[in-house]
Amino acid sequence: MTNWRAMPADEAADLAGALHTLDWSWTLDDAPAVVEKFGWHASSSRPRRITLDTGLGPDTGTIRAKNGEVTGIELQLTDFADAGANTEVSAAFDRIAAAISGKLGEPSARVAGPPLQYRWAGPAATVLLERSAASVWLYLVTNARLAADDRNIALDEQGLL
Repeated sequence: MTNWRAMPADEAADLAGALHTLDWSWTLDDAPAVVEKFGWHASSSRPRRITLDTGLGPDTGTIRAKNGEVTGIELQLTDFADAGANTEVSAAFDRIAAAISGKLGEPSARVAGPPLQYRWAGPAATVLLERSAASVWLYLVTNARLAADDRNIALDEQGLL
């Protein structure tokens, strides 16, 4: 993993802080202003999503929507790791989680997963840091979407989906 990249933890914490306090309409029509505010570049735009280059490369971010209402923003914070390089991903997650906790306080929830998630709840949306087997992601998800996702996971685990 010679060229494996991860966003510096302090930058990720600043980004999480800015997302946590983001005040906007949550409509897809207003998403370009959010893209501009954060200095991202839209790679493509469709009725249900805008694909972003967040500085880590093409397709490293997505703004997702349903019926014109944004449900979440997904941002890749690290490159994808090669097979067997999970220690790099874990170390990056730990560094970023500590930096975000320093900015936003302790997570309001820790979900063991998989995937492992730390959450910082806000009044309308939650900042979520996730560690997959191959990369680290930062999300801003509406509380309604997050509750629906959690409900669906619980139903699936019970064999009801």
